[in-house]
Amino acid sequence: MSDVLSRWAGLALCAVGLIATLALAVTGDLTLYIHPRYVLFTVVLSVLGAGLFLASVWYAAAGGRGGTEDGHDHDHTHEHQNDHQHDHGAHAHGGRAERHPSHLWRTVRGRAAATGLAALVVAATVALLVVPPATLSAERALTTATAADGGGDVPRPALLGSDPTGFSVRDWATILGGGATADDLVGQQADITAFVLVGDDGSARLGRYAVTCCTVDAQLFAVPVVAADLPDGLASGSWVRVTGTFADVAGATLLHPDAVEVVEEPDDPYLS
Repeated sequence: MSDVLSRWAGLALCAVGLIATLALAVTGDLTLYIHPRYVLFTVVLSVLGAGLFLASVWYAAAGGRGGTEDGHDHDHTHEHQNDHQHDHGAHAHGGRAERHPSHLWRTVRGRAAATGLAALVVAATVALLVVPPATLSAERALTTATAADGGGDVPRPALLGSDPTGFSVRDWATILGGGATADDLVGQQADITAFVLVGDDGSARLGRYAVTCCTVDAQLFAVPVVAADLPDGLASGSWVRVTGTFADVAGATLLHPDAVEVVEEPDDPYLS
């Protein structure tokens, strides 16, 4: 019976994963977890996986090798043999019928395993199908080191001959990480849409995640900003659009906002 439960629990988990993946693809939320270039690949594999899943369900329902019929007969034979031996033992001890400790242990263990499998399926269903999809949190960003280089196949931005208003947070973070100072950025106008990160010391940054493959490899890119120039009560995780220039503040190069607009989270919150 434990083999049967394990098999159907595994199929249930596969079904939850497939439904969640395809549902995210339909709603356009799959890009909250993987890079857009892998969406088609993931959907194709999920459709193929759905076909294999249906074949597995049919095979399990038909009582395949080691399935319900054989497994039941095998277990029933052992139980019958054990009960027969117990009956003989009971007669040998003056007709006292006692339950063998090992049989009781198998019963308890089987029920515990079934309960654990059911809890696992329920937890997976809630996590993947009930809880709404969400981006990586600002709380995670507050404890994440800021990347100083675009990485991967992203070219390092060049100020000469470029329109800096089109630079992303990653571009500005890479420029600052390369050692650029306020003197190097005189006259350069930044236009950034990002979420706010407020540190325990009152400092503030504008950050955004970049995803190369999936959110597991997400990198945080952030630009320091003059906290006093942000609207009062702006909490970490709030999305804003900031335009301004860079200034030297106590020896550090910070973005000095000329205008700050609170905005909704973009449909594509990750940089790609």
